[in-house]
Amino acid sequence: MELIKARIDRVIGTTGQDYAVVLTAETKSFLVFVGQPEVAAIYRELKGLAMQRPMAHDVIVNTLRGFDIDVRMIVISSIVESVFCATLLLRQGQNGEEGIATNDVRLDLRASDAMIVALKTGSQLWVSREILDSVEDVSALLPDDDDLSME
Repeated sequence: MELIKARIDRVIGTTGQDYAVVLTAETKSFLVFVGQPEVAAIYRELKGLAMQRPMAHDVIVNTLRGFDIDVRMIVISSIVESVFCATLLLRQGQNGEEGIATNDVRLDLRASDAMIVALKTGSQLWVSREILDSVEDVSALLPDDDDLSME
């Protein structure tokens, strides 16, 4: 599977109460529609805003760190019934350290959750060539304003 680096550009409101994350890979921007709680979490991460209490994604990332598990790769890997799916590749332990085994684990998760984990861990987000070739380029359709205001 060919992988292309992607970045999360911003979140936008669409018609009604729908929200989307704008992803860009190569010269193409495309939308991933997400729910309000997920778009709020992505917006907070993009803006560097913190919550008073840990949210579910904070607990997940803190648990990974607590067990010395690194996020190796985050890939938006498929679209199933119009829903973007992602794969999270995790590694526990380090190669070459005496007495420490290395374990790789792949987890399937929603693309919105994968994006939040990528932002929280500073991990690179990837998209498969198959996905990139199948999505509509919305670069010319995006509004000029910076992003969705959720403050």
